[in-house]
Amino acid sequence: MKRLLSMYIAAAAMLTLGTATAEGELFIYNWTEYTPPELIAKFEKETGIKVSVDTYDSNETLLAKLQAGATGYDLVVPSQNFVPILINEG
Repeated sequence: MKRLLSMYIAAAAMLTLGTATAEGELFIYNWTEYTPPELIAKFEKETGIKVSVDTYDSNETLLAKLQAGATGYDLVVPSQNFVPILINEG
């Protein structure tokens, strides 16, 4: 339960911090079932910014998609242990 609450708090923070003046659409690549649909709906209503969320089920899937050339994401949410790998990948 504590992990689930932490995930909701992190999702809320990532969708609300520093986006009040953004325009257009926000593209997120995140864990499956990590971003609550209610939070996205609230964010879209409050900001007028459309949110598109693509999901993945493992860090390996995330890495493979990015290595294959997937671009255009504004926010990608890997696990902590994959951050150095993604940094090394550029």
